[in-house]
Amino acid sequence: MNYNIQYDPKALKQLKKLDKPIASKILDGIEEYVSNPNSNKIKKLKTPFDGAYRLRIGDYRVIFYQEDDLILISKIAHRKQIYL
Repeated sequence: MNYNIQYDPKALKQLKKLDKPIASKILDGIEEYVSNPNSNKIKKLKTPFDGAYRLRIGDYRVIFYQEDDLILISKIAHRKQIYL
């Protein structure tokens, strides 16, 4: 199944603040998930992120929402700061 990936403007801003090697690794991780959505790096989140999923990429986390063929990336941050 082909997914369309959309980035929230806030997520793009967070991604641009990261070092280039880390940002590249995160983008590769997102592409890997899109090509193989049955990954064990995914976890469905509870309150306050009801309906969201977390993708783990090293020490970084990507919070996203998934509906049909759309993946909306809403937040990208280090694991210590993602849930604040």
